[in-house]
Amino acid sequence: MLADIEAFDIEAARRRVQEIDARYRGLNRSNTVFPGVAADPGLPLVPDMPKAEPVSKDTLPEASKKAGPGGLLGQLRDEVASRQRRASEASQEQGAMRATLDSRLRLVFDYLHDLCTQLNYLKPQVNRAYFFLDSDDAFRELTWFEGFTDLRTLPQQEGGGIERVTFSYTLKGPGERTLERAGPGVERLRHILFDLGLRFECRELRNRQRELEQAWFTVADEINVQMVWRADLDTGRVVVESRNLERLGHAVVSLLPESVGEAMLDEFGRLVLGRENSFRSYIVR
Repeated sequence: MLADIEAFDIEAARRRVQEIDARYRGLNRSNTVFPGVAADPGLPLVPDMPKAEPVSKDTLPEASKKAGPGGLLGQLRDEVASRQRRASEASQEQGAMRATLDSRLRLVFDYLHDLCTQLNYLKPQVNRAYFFLDSDDAFRELTWFEGFTDLRTLPQQEGGGIERVTFSYTLKGPGERTLERAGPGVERLRHILFDLGLRFECRELRNRQRELEQAWFTVADEINVQMVWRADLDTGRVVVESRNLERLGHAVVSLLPESVGEAMLDEFGRLVLGRENSFRSYIVR
């Protein structure tokens, strides 16, 4: 072993290690200097690329600039402002319409309240005949018995003002009539009498199985008239809904707000009393 140690060449081993390192590290950097190469006159000359200059903010395209009055955000702002302006105008128009309808309904209530007060004292005869179904025996010789007026207002959060005016009264006559029905006709007649608000008494005949065979209705000469004057904000009109006003049954008419005044209400009062009138000339066709 000592002989091997003495024979070991340290310098050769060092060179061997350097060769191995050069193999895995790649080529070592060369220190060789090459002479300059002259341009070949046979090859085309390629000009150098110009240097890029910084672009100023003024030369940026419109799309890259911040959206101004004419940009997308500006257009959206204009649309929002336009819608808000239209909503404000619509709200003002509706407020003006509500105020107009409120003043007209207030006039209607005051007139009808005064009318009821006078007629409740006078109790005049109403010159009108009410025909029931196909009978020729009409309700006649009716007189004013009693009338009422009332009004309903909207909550303050909904704008306040008068929403509707109710007007109802009863006409009474001296007699009564008896109507006879059998089988299914009994319930049909009962339903009609209820729907028209007519006061009646019913005497029924049933068989041993408790089935209804026949009935006799005693109907008093009494007519209940009901009306509602209400504001229609969708159309800007005054709507009058009535039951048994001119005849037995229901009716609905519309009036322009500007037509609702003392002259029109006088014609309506004549209509209530069964006198000649021109109330229908005020109705919107």
